[in-house]
Amino acid sequence: MRQYIIFQYLRNIALTILLGMTLVSCSDFLNIKPRDIVTEDNFWNERTDIDQFVAGCYTAMQSEAFISRCIVWGEVRSDNLFPGPYVESGSYDLYQILRENLLSTNSYTRWVDFYHVIDKCNSVIRMASEVSAKDPSYRDSDVKATIAEMTALRSLCYFYLIRAFEAVPFYREAIQQESEVLYLPASSFDYILGEIIKDLESVKNDALVHYATSDNDGVGKNYNSSCNRITRTSITAMLADMYLWQGNYDKTIECAEEIIAQKRKDYKEQFSNSTSMRNSGPQEVTGRFGRTVPLYVNTVSDLSNSFDAIFGIGNSFESVFELSYNYTSSNTNYVMSTALGRLYGAGITQEIGGLKPNSGIGFLAVNPSMVSEVKDKSFSYFIHEYDVRFYNSFRATDDQYGEGFVRKGVASTFNIQQNSGSTASTVPYNNYSASAFLLPGYMNRNWIFYRLTDVMLMEAEALLMKTTDEDTPENTELLHQAFDLIYLVHYRSLVNPSKDLSFNSYKNRGTMQKLLREERNRELMYEGKRWFDLVRYARRDGQPDVVRATVPGKLSSESGANRFSSMESLYWPYNKDELKVDTLLHQKAIYSKEGGEEYEMN
Repeated sequence: MRQYIIFQYLRNIALTILLGMTLVSCSDFLNIKPRDIVTEDNFWNERTDIDQFVAGCYTAMQSEAFISRCIVWGEVRSDNLFPGPYVESGSYDLYQILRENLLSTNSYTRWVDFYHVIDKCNSVIRMASEVSAKDPSYRDSDVKATIAEMTALRSLCYFYLIRAFEAVPFYREAIQQESEVLYLPASSFDYILGEIIKDLESVKNDALVHYATSDNDGVGKNYNSSCNRITRTSITAMLADMYLWQGNYDKTIECAEEIIAQKRKDYKEQFSNSTSMRNSGPQEVTGRFGRTVPLYVNTVSDLSNSFDAIFGIGNSFESVFELSYNYTSSNTNYVMSTALGRLYGAGITQEIGGLKPNSGIGFLAVNPSMVSEVKDKSFSYFIHEYDVRFYNSFRATDDQYGEGFVRKGVASTFNIQQNSGSTASTVPYNNYSASAFLLPGYMNRNWIFYRLTDVMLMEAEALLMKTTDEDTPENTELLHQAFDLIYLVHYRSLVNPSKDLSFNSYKNRGTMQKLLREERNRELMYEGKRWFDLVRYARRDGQPDVVRATVPGKLSSESGANRFSSMESLYWPYNKDELKVDTLLHQKAIYSKEGGEEYEMN
């Protein structure tokens, strides 16, 4: 039987070049303009044709539909996010997700935007060699670098899809004509994971380590455009993550060490010999057992140094791969980060279901217990009140610390100061003043896929998975190595050194694993990581207990323990329309009945 691919309307995709706005970044690659008229005969002829299509892949990933799914699939079902005040009236589908009422009709079950990118990548991979034969300036090394870049973006899309849906249709062929449209069944999580790992390993060494910088690039807090496109380092980060999910912990450690070594090299070349750059950029920080890594460090005089660099200015030294939404006063033709704006920071231009434009309040809000825990000294998420991530990640709406809205990834400036209000004795810093978080109306905050501390915590997790409960020199060494990585991530976020971590408090496998999981959430909350982390822990355990124990009920009296009844429940249902079209795709058993009636798939 011929096999149909997911998005039947994407026919002749190579001829549908949606490059009205090219990727906003800092190299000449970004300034390529699409041709007014494109035909199959005249398009794939020279290097600029390839560059246009490559830029289009990144632009497609910048869309609200793509990034909103990165957030919704990777974060919304976790314990970090709760309903905002307007979500019930303004976003029915999002409201149902927060209720854990997942239906095949929910718009967030649509995956077409990810397969759109996959097919564009496949088209470039298919045509790169043909263009090289026509254009001598497009050398063999350039072709290999392009194929590596497109293979990485395609693999990243599949990685998102399997973490969200577990089993999905998998293919590597370009669909350029209607006669090439195929039907496909779903391939398993483990099979696809193994295939994309093999794909990435086969092209990693062909990818560029850095792209040439331009006059718009900077050093200090603003690194360079290399983090806005796929590099060898970003491929290595994807591999570290994928190996962690695969349970290949030695390879995770190997990949993470490669990235840290590259960052040390970059630091020495760009920062260590310049006082001005060193003062505004990262510093070499040393752990309790000798591990040294260059990181931005917060201080009493600059409580938001790391946040300003990573999330405010963006494209920071610590970045490994992020999509850039660079806005400048002279650049009005740019893609707006509307997904982050709408979900986290009300970045809308017209009222939607009572959600006011530019009101600063998105559809999603912060877990209330997280907001209040510093004042209440409950500390379920943060260890103490001197961790500035509490003050920078979200804004409490008033000095009662009862409600909060996400500002990480939305605000352009983080101006956290000592709290002189009524809560100063228990909450030392101010995070509820509106002036502390400046939200730009032009919505140009980047979306970060991978950054250095994420990779460090991946390595720490892999090291801990290699330990046992026995008291041996080998286990002690692994615990020391893992602790140093966790320690460095935590230490740079403190403004009271006396509150740093002590190894003696976490010197066995169980307590340090708990610390690692909590530290990953503190460091990466709202970055589309938390739910995926919980699913990975559950897959490792072979049961969803960790999810049931972690995620509370948000909108109904039903507890999380009742909802997450099986491993299958941790994944999304297939969209109803996809099931109607693709007769080889079958709904998961747990979603086969909706509304008490048997669901008709075909």
